[in-house]
Amino acid sequence: MAIEDMFGDLYTIDILAEKTETKEVLMALVCNGFIDGSPETQTALLDKMEGYLNHTQSEEFQKEYGDWSVILRVTLDREPDERILALLSKCPAWAADYGVKLEIEIGGKQVRIVES
Repeated sequence: MAIEDMFGDLYTIDILAEKTETKEVLMALVCNGFIDGSPETQTALLDKMEGYLNHTQSEEFQKEYGDWSVILRVTLDREPDERILALLSKCPAWAADYGVKLEIEIGGKQVRIVES
């Protein structure tokens, strides 16, 4: 499966939704099909996540959502390769450095990945 089939355009935000009543912004990174654990796939996932995180630091984003809570939800429609899960387990601290809460969802259910 091609990288674009798994992650779509690596340089765009898939979904951005806001909950004005709670001042939360949800950015969803949508992963399609089986996400293999190859080095190329891992790099592409990290690159796309980095694009989301960098976007939260942009002047435009800060002007609109500067004091809002930001959630980055990585959604996978099925369980990925274990190397992807291991990689994602290391990412919450990275996201937190940007003031972003990272959530992982597999098959429509939120999961908590514990770093081993």
